[in-house]
Amino acid sequence: MIGEDGVRLVDCGWDTPEAYAALVAELQTLGAKTSDIREIIVTHIHPDHFGLAERLVAESGARLSMHRLEAIHVGARYEYTRTLIEEMEAWLRVNGVPPDELVAMSEGSLLMVARVGKRQPDTVLEGGELLAWSPYHFEVVWTPGHSAGLICLYEPQAQVLVSSDHVLERISPHIGLHTQSFGNPLGDYLSSLQLVRDLPVKTILPGHGAPFHDLPGRVDALLQHHERRLQAMLMMLADEERTAYNVASRLPWHGSADGWQRLPPFQRRAAVSETIAHLEYLFGQGQLMKRFRSGVVFYQPVQKTTR
Repeated sequence: MIGEDGVRLVDCGWDTPEAYAALVAELQTLGAKTSDIREIIVTHIHPDHFGLAERLVAESGARLSMHRLEAIHVGARYEYTRTLIEEMEAWLRVNGVPPDELVAMSEGSLLMVARVGKRQPDTVLEGGELLAWSPYHFEVVWTPGHSAGLICLYEPQAQVLVSSDHVLERISPHIGLHTQSFGNPLGDYLSSLQLVRDLPVKTILPGHGAPFHDLPGRVDALLQHHERRLQAMLMMLADEERTAYNVASRLPWHGSADGWQRLPPFQRRAAVSETIAHLEYLFGQGQLMKRFRSGVVFYQPVQKTTR
């Protein structure tokens, strides 16, 4: 957002030379430079949204803001990496990942750590704040799911929603349960979709891809996607108990029945965490039960009794 008193930036890309050069070039087309940035809003701390924040704050003195539930993980995720890897390995083991895949999957995101700064925010958000960026007034909308503290920005007069990774037009955002998430991420996500579905919106500005315009239609498609995924898991568990890894490895990925075989370790880890989020949602709904055997969690349908 270009205003009379400088630039407001929503998210900032990877901390790589290529991403920085692209940002500089885009600012130049608007007659601005990085030193003109006065405020950076980070919608969530995934590296592709948060990576350049530290460098840009150092260059511009900009104020950095993010949700409280994102701020608490900056250090744990990007400074104490070895601890995170150990926790992730234990988490994957208890969810059925075979020993020969544990190391590669738990260390799958190490390369990303080098592409993100570790800057703590100057301002912590909760949701509901109003950002007065003349001539716009954006409301901060807390939409947990893809990340616990993910926020969208909504401008009611212009009818614009900056949707970050909450609503994407072409792909379903990753919704996973892992060592730095808690509660019921899928339940949170489905509720957050309903929260924004009926906002008067003409233009959606997503975190990935081009702007689009049909918010209710896209929200409905995402809700239907997750319902199909839940039903597929229930069917898979109908005949025997399975671990989250076992379920994930039998699901289609990237629209292909054999998609699992083509997933690199990091994406397999994401697939397992997404599967756990769905299984735990079903557990919370009373449709699944869990057994802990030999250090591993197994899921199976709740047995219905007849009288």
